[in-house]
Amino acid sequence: MKKEINFMACKYLDFSDNYSAKKEIIRTKDGNKICWNRNAGTGLVQYCKKYGILHSPFLCLCKSDKDCSDYKAYHHTVTFDESI
Repeated sequence: MKKEINFMACKYLDFSDNYSAKKEIIRTKDGNKICWNRNAGTGLVQYCKKYGILHSPFLCLCKSDKDCSDYKAYHHTVTFDESI
């Protein structure tokens, strides 16, 4: 079942459907957000349009967890498949 989630995170995080990884809900101190499950030994990650794979699902989901000085807050709307 397709669901939609809205949240703030860095504008450079990539939640497009260009990856074979599965989008998953992750609970953060700021509410539910999305990360990627690669199922390839690296587990949960984020994809950055500037720097590629970020090997932590929490990086850049809020300013205090930014990975670089390029962080810019952005309102994301992401569609994902919710597993039953």
